[in-house]
Amino acid sequence: MNKIFFAIVLVAALSVAAMGQEITARAAAKGKAHNWPVTLAAPHACTVSPNHPCIYYGGDMNLRDSNQNGLSNENTLMVPKSYTYTEVVSPGVHISASFSNNLAFFGVLDPQTATWQYRTGVSEGNGGTLIGSGDTPAQITDTHRNYLGFEEFEVLTKTPLQVPVGLVWFAVTPDCTNPGNSDCTDGRYYNSTTDGTMNAINGMHSVFSSSSCPGSGFRGPVFDSEVHFGVTFENWCNDQKLPASSTMSSGVLK
Repeated sequence: MNKIFFAIVLVAALSVAAMGQEITARAAAKGKAHNWPVTLAAPHACTVSPNHPCIYYGGDMNLRDSNQNGLSNENTLMVPKSYTYTEVVSPGVHISASFSNNLAFFGVLDPQTATWQYRTGVSEGNGGTLIGSGDTPAQITDTHRNYLGFEEFEVLTKTPLQVPVGLVWFAVTPDCTNPGNSDCTDGRYYNSTTDGTMNAINGMHSVFSSSSCPGSGFRGPVFDSEVHFGVTFENWCNDQKLPASSTMSSGVLK
């Protein structure tokens, strides 16, 4: 596949957008045709094992949602250490695995791993407390959903962790860092957003429940990409001024 670069003019106030960087799937694939989603069937992270059901899943992306998008979530040769975090209200539970659904130019993990992080106390410009993290073997599965010409892939990895009660931010980020693989140089990953209307599980644990930016407060998906985009824990909606769906298409397994 040829390299895909598209110029797009975003709001000048956006520090990242002003740099001409493609931080969203919309920016990277402007003008591509839509394909309607396909209902996800097994193997889905939530169907891997009856002993490890999903205790939270934001839901499938919904292309009928005007705010549908994909937000930079990638650790590749092209864009290293660029994380989008999902914010949820944790009831306090021990978890075994986590996953994110990501729109991609190439559905490749090389090495076959994903970087994961769980944090508490995140605020503007502050990553709070890292309560668990790793770079561990991952399973990648084609969801057979497509948006703006990007195929969506589920990236699942083990995240054994006791998660405390309260607000928690988590990210599961695909790795492609093999210098001998050109896909890691050209490829991009974008965590799918969701409005929570399709196959969500315990959606009441999602914090951000509006289809437009809330008037105040640090809520919703958080972006940290200090290495590549020069962004340190900014709210996608309030800081980047990008209307988002309710939450990210990501989940947690018991």
